[in-house]
This record gives sequence, C-alpha cells and structure tokens, in this order.
Amino acid sequence: MYLSSTARFTAALIAIAALGAQVTQTVLDMSEGMGLFESLWRQARYFTVLMVVTTGVAMAAMTIRGRMASAGTVTAVTVWIVMVGLVYHVLLAATHHPEGLEVTINEIQHTAVPITMLLFWLGFAPKAGLTFVQPLVWVACPLVYAVYAIARGMADGTFPYFFLNPDKTGWIGVGAYLIGLGALFYVAGALLVFVAQRLAAP
Repeated sequence: MYLSSTARFTAALIAIAALGAQVTQTVLDMSEGMGLFESLWRQARYFTVLMVVTTGVAMAAMTIRGRMASAGTVTAVTVWIVMVGLVYHVLLAATHHPEGLEVTINEIQHTAVPITMLLFWLGFAPKAGLTFVQPLVWVACPLVYAVYAIARGMADGTFPYFFLNPDKTGWIGVGAYLIGLGALFYVAGALLVFVAQRLAAP
C-alpha cells in the first residue's frame, strides 16, 4: 500500500520529531560532559526512549519507501507509543521535573509523538485483518523490556521507573505492576483492534 502525499508528509513529521528529540537529548548530554556511548547507554535504560526511537525509525522507513507497513506493525507501534504517553502522564509526570531544553524534549516524547502517531493511525493506517489475538503478541514488547530493565537495575543499582524497582516497590509490587501494565497494554491494543474492525467494515 503506497502512502498518499499527506500520509507521507505526516509520517516524515513524526519521524523528524521522534528522532530529532533523541538526537537533541544526546547532544545535550554530550554538552554536559557525557561521552556518546555513555549518553546512548543511559538513554537505552528507558522504555520511552526505546519506543520513541522505534516509532521514529518505523515512520522514517515508511517515508523513505513511500509504502505503508502492515496493519499489525503500524498498530503495534501505535499502542506502544500511546502507552508511553499514558503511563508517563498517569504515573510519572507528577514527580518528573525536567528543566531547560529537556522540557521541550519531554513534551515531544510523551505528548506530541504519541498523539500524532495515534492520529496517523486513525487517518492513514491499514486496518483490515487485525484480530484480538495480536495484542497478546504486542504485550511481549513491554514485558521483555521490563525483564531487561530489572536485570540491568539489579546489575548497576539504577532502575528507570519506581514500579520496576524491587527495593522500593517490593517484588510483589513489581509483579502487580507488571500484570496491571500488561493488561493495560492488551486493552489498549484490543481497543485499537475494535476500532479498526469497525472502520474496516463495509
């Protein structure tokens, strides 16, 4: 499926915003004395960063090729980045206080990219063929990330989010958060599948 000129332009804007935010953060880190690898390794600790980059790369690839990715791929990326914004604003925003240029980077990552990606999905993404089984597969992404983040935190003592920190939340608390977030990711995916099926119906 070829992208319309409007869809291609929108995809390009999302790619520029997402990848531009990460490049800007990296340059900012380096201006404060971090090395390139140190900055990238620090950023790779966060689900937000990994999903923003995933979104940016996916949209850049579609822009360059001029072709839409599959319905499942576009919907999965949409679920992941929308959940980035939702979890941030519900659980993390109250205790996160960026300053200076990081305020703009933060808003791009947690608000602008999730909203525009959802609008792109609603307006342009293919929707035929999606099923309620697929969100179960999409949930693997945040769960694999959680295992990685916890293992990394156990190794170096730094956890990216309080709900993944067994020292603060306890292992039972971490497990409860993971079950809750996994269920929320599934519900978000299932909701998009439901909408897709209604929109794709003749």
